[in-house]
Amino acid sequence: MVMRWFFRQASIAKVDALSEGFRLITLAGPGLRDVAWKPGQKIQIDVGAGANRTYTPLSWDAIAGEARILAFAHGDGPGAAWALNARAGDACQFFGPRRSLDLEGVDDDLPVLFGDETSFGLAQALSARLGASGAAVFLFEVSSVEASTQAWRSFGTQRAIFIQRAEADAHLEEVEARMLQILDEWAPTPFVLSGKATSIQRLRRVLGSRGVASSQLRTKVYWAPGKTGLD
Repeated sequence: MVMRWFFRQASIAKVDALSEGFRLITLAGPGLRDVAWKPGQKIQIDVGAGANRTYTPLSWDAIAGEARILAFAHGDGPGAAWALNARAGDACQFFGPRRSLDLEGVDDDLPVLFGDETSFGLAQALSARLGASGAAVFLFEVSSVEASTQAWRSFGTQRAIFIQRAEADAHLEEVEARMLQILDEWAPTPFVLSGKATSIQRLRRVLGSRGVASSQLRTKVYWAPGKTGLD
């Protein structure tokens, strides 16, 4: 209740259905003007039913008062319902931006970003930070390669590697193999690991076993099975 005193007011200016489950939502209004936002920072949106959901803006125009988020609707919770039912003209309350994952310095070398559908906003923010002359490697575990590829291509950004999830996380063997291949071929640094908690933990162990120092890793857990409130 205390936090709600600090919520900013906006409205939904536009909703683009990029593919199954993915919605590109443009927020607009005075509450987004004169805001100091950095790529990687988060906002929390009131999605109704007494719940908030966290998103990493892809972009933020503090002069025009406009920001874009990419929402991935999965399951039947209030966040998914909000994303699927969002319409232009709807009122929107949000809190932030606040620090989440610091991307400062990530453009110093060739970075690798691992994540899943919940990491697309972060990936696009990183891509925008790198600019046309920058390069990064994007590796994602996803529920649908087809839907994820379609959503990703709508941004016209760099190539990404999508690996289909499998039961009991059997697909993570392929994720590990691809990550080690990237490590051997390009010797990238730093590594940004985001998304599912257990996937991040597993990749941390694998990279550590190959001599990647913890100082080269930046991690952000967005979700874990059976848990809510993570951002």
